Amino acid sequence: MPAAHRDVPAVGAAPVPTRPGPRHAAAADPWIAPPRGKVLAVVFAVAWLTCPLVEPLPTGDVHYPLWQLPVDIGTVVSIVLAVAALWRGSRHSARLGLVAGGFMAVMTMVCPLAGHTPVGWWTWVQTGMSLFVLLTSAALPRLVPGLGRPVS
Repeated sequence: MPAAHRDVPAVGAAPVPTRPGPRHAAAADPWIAPPRGKVLAVVFAVAWLTCPLVEPLPTGDVHYPLWQLPVDIGTVVSIVLAVAALWRGSRHSARLGLVAGGFMAVMTMVCPLAGHTPVGWWTWVQTGMSLFVLLTSAALPRLVPGLGRPVS
């Protein structure tokens, strides 16, 4: 058979699907986030983990007020959802990041109000982490332009 006819499929044959190369894998698979999205997901998780790690343990016998429970649960759920959405490249990443940053800011204010710890240097670190998550989430569409592309 001549070389020119080897690449032509037979009449009535099903087309052979082609696999995208490594450069086109992110465009072909909507669940693969751009690398910046994954880096930001890790940074958001580290920012959230930093907040309780820098705060000193409460002194004395401090009770846990039940009004704080919904704020704590909302904070944990929102940051997990924001990190997962960023990792997956969801179009909801920016909104979830804003919610998570807002909850982080509320948690920063709640601890001194509940009497766990006084305001100290850790409060400003927590405020910085909260603002970082909030502002980065607000700028997310510009930082990661391909985030949440509609699937065609």
